[in-house]
Amino acid sequence: MAESNEPRTCDEGGGGQALPSWHEFEDKKFKVVLYGIGLCYSFLGVSIVADMFMSAIERITSRKRVIQLSNGRTITSKVWNDSVANLTLMALGSSAPEILLSLNDVFKNEYFESALGPSTIVGSAAFNLFVIIAVCINSVPDGETRRIKEMGVFVITAIFSLLAYIWLLFIVQINSKDIISVEEGVITFLYFPCLVIISYAADVGWLSRVPGLKKLLAKHEDDEDIEVPLAAGSEGGSNPVSCLFRCMCSPFLCICRCCKRMVKGKSNADDHEAVTTSDAIDHARPIVDLEGNPLKNECGIVSFAADRLQVLGEDEEKEVTIPIYRKNGTSGRVSVQWCIERLSATPGYDYVDASGELHFRDGVEESEITITILPKQVGEKADRFQVLLQEATGGLTFNPFSDGGREMNILTVTINNGAKGSVKTRQRVYGVLDHVVNLDEVYLGTNQWYEQITAALYVNGSREEQENSNFFDWVVHLINFPWKFPFALTTPPPTYLGGWVCFFFSLGHIAWITLIIGDLAELFGCNADISDNITAVTFVALGTSVPDLLASRIAAKAEPHADASIVNVTGSNSVNVFLASGCRGWWRLSIGR
Repeated sequence: MAESNEPRTCDEGGGGQALPSWHEFEDKKFKVVLYGIGLCYSFLGVSIVADMFMSAIERITSRKRVIQLSNGRTITSKVWNDSVANLTLMALGSSAPEILLSLNDVFKNEYFESALGPSTIVGSAAFNLFVIIAVCINSVPDGETRRIKEMGVFVITAIFSLLAYIWLLFIVQINSKDIISVEEGVITFLYFPCLVIISYAADVGWLSRVPGLKKLLAKHEDDEDIEVPLAAGSEGGSNPVSCLFRCMCSPFLCICRCCKRMVKGKSNADDHEAVTTSDAIDHARPIVDLEGNPLKNECGIVSFAADRLQVLGEDEEKEVTIPIYRKNGTSGRVSVQWCIERLSATPGYDYVDASGELHFRDGVEESEITITILPKQVGEKADRFQVLLQEATGGLTFNPFSDGGREMNILTVTINNGAKGSVKTRQRVYGVLDHVVNLDEVYLGTNQWYEQITAALYVNGSREEQENSNFFDWVVHLINFPWKFPFALTTPPPTYLGGWVCFFFSLGHIAWITLIIGDLAELFGCNADISDNITAVTFVALGTSVPDLLASRIAAKAEPHADASIVNVTGSNSVNVFLASGCRGWWRLSIGR
């Protein structure tokens, strides 16, 4: 796909795909200012819709599954593996502007690549490595640090990010100069699933048994974080690195090994089952290890009575008391935070959302949490939520044999339907619909959508805040309003269908804004006598990398480790090449060109 030598858009007096060139205005300086302002304003639109996009990803990746083991115990785990989520949803979604811009660039030039798409990808890679990492470092709150926990995944994504551009250089300069063939595009695309599968294999430990990789990729059994700072480099050792590089160059061999281990290996649930003992603790006895010896902690070990609790939802609101035990020691004053997290139950419709802190005085062995269960409709299905104990202080620790393990304890509460009354036709229909689509979730999403729209109308999000706003707040609101209100009106909140509706709608918004950005960038560079290469590497790369910047900044502030922010950077650099170039190959293959 060689670059077309046709005249630039403004030289012909024409416009872009969606925007006119306003050739009737002969003053190029005026048009440069006009297109420049439009370009910056489009970047603002990308950043606003990126917030909605990130909220959708957070909702999708927060989904959990609760597994009941054969011995009666319960395990809660995430549906999405963190490494897979970072490399697919996070990296793919935040790289959407660059990928869509490159694909659109090829499409409108009839499969002749112009300078705008590839240069944007290269400029975005530089922006990711230098600017985003610097922003992440400065986003970490004072007094806190972020370290890479899964070193194997980081090394793999870092090497893949280098391999991506080495491969790109090979296919456009050495193998077939200035041309990306269909075969090269398909191979490039296939590197993306290879990256995801190999990173997942390293994350779950499948690669730790591969000779030469164990030292570099093995997970530490003591669960301590690897001492690598946020902007860390790679780990030394020539043999592991060379072996890993050979594995990258032969990804299909590595995938076969991973799949073989997936069939033969034990699941996380099986591993957990080996260290669990009983369904409920005996609060008259201390918590013991597998050999029957009491665990030692003079400050105490906090625990629920069991991993699961069944409650009956009735026609009226009711309160349920949950006992919390302090075992194996009662020395000193200690405390633990508690909160409620939703599963299928909907806050405000199935239960009252709440959180708090429990304090145990010296010598106190037991406390309690009171939660409110809201009325159930006749025919409504059973729902579940979880109560979490976390952030223990004063030397207090968590029961390692309960759901959640050493980091927290989790109680899964199931609300069974005990509502009384005759089942009428309307209630039968309600029950059928509720089993297909969680109706409480639909009601909550509708209310949130209304609040989202009204928040976009007012300065600082509400009537009360608007009354206390200043001149600067009004200026910011008026600038953002042409973006915020249409997005709020046309983008459903992430409550619907687990966040997927919001994900695709916000991705669609990014797509059409990218179309506008492509036109504005070409018209701006043409009228300013700046080559598309320079425009793409500087202005366009900066603007389209805003979702990457926001995603990594949020992860650096909120996540306890640096994996999400750094792997998003290294992963995005790989995804940009693999999907932007690879999708062109698949598209040309599908239409037979």
